[in-house]
Amino acid sequence: MKPKDEKKLDAVLTATCRLTAERGLLGLTLTEIAKAAGIGTSTLYTYFADKEALFNEVYRRAKCEAIDFYGGEMDSLAPVKGRVRSVWNRMLDHRLNRYDQVSFMEQFVGSSFMNDESRAYINRIGEGLLQLVMDGQSQEILKAVPIPFLTSIFFGSVRETARLIRSGAIADTEENRAVAFQLCWDGIRS
Repeated sequence: MKPKDEKKLDAVLTATCRLTAERGLLGLTLTEIAKAAGIGTSTLYTYFADKEALFNEVYRRAKCEAIDFYGGEMDSLAPVKGRVRSVWNRMLDHRLNRYDQVSFMEQFVGSSFMNDESRAYINRIGEGLLQLVMDGQSQEILKAVPIPFLTSIFFGSVRETARLIRSGAIADTEENRAVAFQLCWDGIRS
């Protein structure tokens, strides 16, 4: 069997994410994705058996890139607030710079296409960020509530701040980022 061409896979990832951001995930066809990626539909079928397989691969690659982007270079000895602020800023940067990927990931997670392998994958690669929350709770810096409550406030803050910046409602300044982060921090700290 011929190995997969990484350039073609990257083109498929980019096309799938772009089309999802433009039109939504549901209703996308493999033919449309192949055309947007500049490859033949038959080539796409040699890589992926169906849309579910394609979407799960795109998701895993996009999620891995995202986690690497906003979780990388974290100083595990830095104070919890500094680490949380660093991740918050990096997530905001990622949302602003990789809007197509973020749009795809959000729509994919809410779809019926996500398989158990992808769910297990995100749990595995998100362990470093989960550890940050557990460290904050064990030091009584973050609220002692179920972690999904804390992460929903955190992710919601990042998502909405990015939406406000993208829409032009606020400027992407350090001052506005500081205000937005402080509101998030006030919601999650003990």
